[in-house]
Amino acid sequence: MYTMNAVEYNEKVMKGHFRKIYPVIAQQIVERTGITNGHGIDLGGGPGMLGISLAKVTGLSVTIFDLMPECVALALENSIEHGVQERVTARQGKAELMPFADNSIDIVASRGSIFFWEDQQQGLAEVYRVLRPGGWAYIGGGFGTIELLLEVQAQRENDPKWERERKERFAKNPPGHFEAILANLGIEGVVERGDAGMWIIFNKPNPLV
Repeated sequence: MYTMNAVEYNEKVMKGHFRKIYPVIAQQIVERTGITNGHGIDLGGGPGMLGISLAKVTGLSVTIFDLMPECVALALENSIEHGVQERVTARQGKAELMPFADNSIDIVASRGSIFFWEDQQQGLAEVYRVLRPGGWAYIGGGFGTIELLLEVQAQRENDPKWERERKERFAKNPPGHFEAILANLGIEGVVERGDAGMWIIFNKPNPLV
C-alpha cells in the first residue's frame, strides 16, 4: 500500500513547490469539460489542493478522496484555510472501490495518483461507473504549463531523486498503456501527452442528448 509523510507532503509540496500548479490545472479542467456545478471528486487527492482549487473557481461540491486518513484530515484543514469548507468534504478509501453511487458524479479529477493505484484498469472502471451520463474524467499528472514545470524543477534541483522518479513513472506509464486500458473497458477517450504532463480525458455518453 502506498504511504508517505502526509504532513511533509502538504507543507513542502502541495503548499510549497506545487502551490502554483493547482489553480492552473483546475482552470484547464473547467475550460476542457465545461463542468462548473454538481458534485466532483478529487481522486487520490492527498491533502486536497486540486479539489479545493476546483471549488474556488466553480460552484462544485467536491469530495477529496484519498487512501490515507492523514491526508483526509489535512484536506479538511486546507478547505477551511481556503474558505471553501462548506462545499468540500473528504473521505478515505481506494480508487478501485469508491463508495459513490452509479451515475452520481459530474466530474472526477485526479493529479498524480493513478501512477500508484494497485489496479489502474479497475480504478478507471470505477471512475466510469460513478460518472453520471454527460460527466467527465480528467486524470493523469502534469504541471499546468511548461513554465510551471521548469519552475518546479528549478526549486527541486537539489533533489535529483524526485526528477528521476518522475521520469520513471511516465516511462512506465506511456500514453499507449492507458489507451489500451480504455480500449479494454470500452471507454471512448483520449490520452494527451505534452511537455507539461499527461492526461486521460473522457466523457460518459448521455443517451438523452
